[in-house]
Amino acid sequence: MYVSGHQRDWDTFIPFVLFAYRTSLHESIQETPFFLMHGRDPVLPVEAAMCPPTITYTSSDDYKSEMVTRLQEAFTLAKDNLQAAQRKQKEQYDLKSDVINYAIGDKIWVFNPSTKPGLSTKLLHNWHGLYVIIDKLSDVNYKLQMCDSKKSEQTVHVNRIKQFVDPDDRPIIDGEDIVPNINPIENSDNTKVKILDTMRSRNESKRLEKHYFVQYENGETQWVKEDAIKDFAIINDFHISNENID
Repeated sequence: MYVSGHQRDWDTFIPFVLFAYRTSLHESIQETPFFLMHGRDPVLPVEAAMCPPTITYTSSDDYKSEMVTRLQEAFTLAKDNLQAAQRKQKEQYDLKSDVINYAIGDKIWVFNPSTKPGLSTKLLHNWHGLYVIIDKLSDVNYKLQMCDSKKSEQTVHVNRIKQFVDPDDRPIIDGEDIVPNINPIENSDNTKVKILDTMRSRNESKRLEKHYFVQYENGETQWVKEDAIKDFAIINDFHISNENID
C-alpha cells in the first residue's frame, strides 16, 4: 500500500493512482481511458528521452484530421466491445438468477441498503414494509404502496423485494391431528425410537407448540408432543443430524 504508517499523506498519491487507472487496459472496452480521451497513448518521460517521436505532420490540419479518424475508430470499437461485454455479463447473471413473479395485491418487504451516519450496518433492519404491489410495470419492476398509506408510492426492482409470509399462513398442523393422550417415550439407547420430522401446531389457547414425527422400532409412525419425549438425547441427535445436512 502506497501510504505512510501514519496514513496522513494518502492524498499525495492520488495523481499516481489516477494515472495508473487511466492508462490501464479496461477489459470491457478493450482500450485505455487515456487513449479514448486524447487519441494517443501516453508518453512517459523515459520514453520521451530514449525514443523521440518518429511521426511528423506537415500541418496542424493533417494532425487534426488523423486524430479525428483515430478517435472515431476507437469510439466505435469501444462501443462494440462494451456491448459484447454487457451481453456476456447478462448471460452469466441469468445463469444464477431466477425471476420471481409477484401478483398485484401481494404484500412484500423492500430492501433498503442506505445507512444513517453513526449507525452500524450489521445492526440495521434493511427490510422495510409492509408494502403492497399495486402495479406490475415489467418483468422486473413493480410499483408499490405502503399498506398504511395511500400516498407513498415507489417503483422498485424485483431484486429488492421479497414475499411477506403471514404467520397465520405458515405450515403448521392442527391440534386435532395430534394424539391428545399418548404414553411418554422413554428410550435410553436411542435405537427403538427415531425422530423423522418436526412441526409446530396451535393448542386450544392458540399458542404454538412443537411436535415431532417419530418412528417406532416396529415401523409405526406418530406425531407426538415435545414433552412426551422424555429422553432429550433423541431430540438432540435429531437436530444435530439436520445441522450436518444443512
